[in-house]
Amino acid sequence: MTRAVSIRELRSDEELLGCISLLRAAFGTVAREFGLTEESAPTHAAFATQENLRRHLDDGMTLYGMFREGAQVGSVAVKKAKRKDGVFFIERLAVDPRERHRGYGARLLQFACARIRDGGGTTASVGLMDNNERLKSWYRTKGFVRNDCRRVAHLPFRVCFMTRDLSENERVLNGARLGGARPGPAGTGVSQEW
Repeated sequence: MTRAVSIRELRSDEELLGCISLLRAAFGTVAREFGLTEESAPTHAAFATQENLRRHLDDGMTLYGMFREGAQVGSVAVKKAKRKDGVFFIERLAVDPRERHRGYGARLLQFACARIRDGGGTTASVGLMDNNERLKSWYRTKGFVRNDCRRVAHLPFRVCFMTRDLSENERVLNGARLGGARPGPAGTGVSQEW
């Protein structure tokens, strides 16, 4: 049986430091698997810093933490695209490696999609390593489709961009796929129990 978890916005320096530890641990497994180092991929989440995270928050990203019994077990961030109406980016979706395979990643993704819809978004977009077939497959099972794949100047790998339609028609046709509880009131940073 999965224990109850809550998801809330992270704002304080203390919360950010806790999230950085989680990001480094979660994305560190990917960095090791694919041979990434701080020198070869300094902006990869495996090498997150408080300064870098704060810069993203100041640029419009909202960061959420998933907590179980007071301990952070996951994170996800949402950011509105500046040049594309209705498009939001889902970033830093991470689950503590000791807590994986319990459905927390799917819950975080559901939460992020609900936040995007509540913010007027119609499209969720993620960017991931093109050679991470396991992760691309996971996103496909969640309704994402490949949109583009290209080199990004500051990364040593090709980035695969995947999108998911969150429009009203998609919700009606695929409501069972989203499922989950709804976030609390917009702007509160608090969710109902998941």
